[in-house]
Amino acid sequence: MKRLSITLITVAIALFSTYAAEKLTGVNGIKFGWKFDRCVEAIGDVPRKHTNSDNENEKKFYYSPAQWAGIEWNGGVLDFFNDKLYQVGFLKSTANDDKTTFNTARTHLTDLYGDPIKIQSMESNLMWRSKNGNIVMLEYVKDSNKDGATQFTTCVYFIDNKEVVKKAKKVDGELRELLKGR
Repeated sequence: MKRLSITLITVAIALFSTYAAEKLTGVNGIKFGWKFDRCVEAIGDVPRKHTNSDNENEKKFYYSPAQWAGIEWNGGVLDFFNDKLYQVGFLKSTANDDKTTFNTARTHLTDLYGDPIKIQSMESNLMWRSKNGNIVMLEYVKDSNKDGATQFTTCVYFIDNKEVVKKAKKVDGELRELLKGR
């Protein structure tokens, strides 16, 4: 799954001023800030795997199938930082240029959080801000599958703003230490 940089997200949060009607505290009954084991238990018995990233503080849990907003997604991912859930994502890919999933998700998110803003002035990259400051990003991209064939993918990410800011501050501190030669 493609990711936007933490910097882009942080800047977008600062610039984003639309008022949302709903708070965002989690997705599908799983709450931001929950520990890894509790989230895995809440997902239930589905084919799944988890992988650790190169950084010992980060963990990802991939699972499929996944469902959100009445949509059957190809898969879901839970992202953890310091064993706390900070991001939930879903993706669905098709061989044809079909925006049905994107449009359904957009309608559902607009009903919950109001009108989105466009990221990089693109209709296929949208962001919503919830009442409590957490954000949702929806993206529709043309990419390639592992066999090299063209596919069209809809991704939606629910992001705990507080944890992203903590993570960005930690990375900033580490970069400053590297620059100072410590």
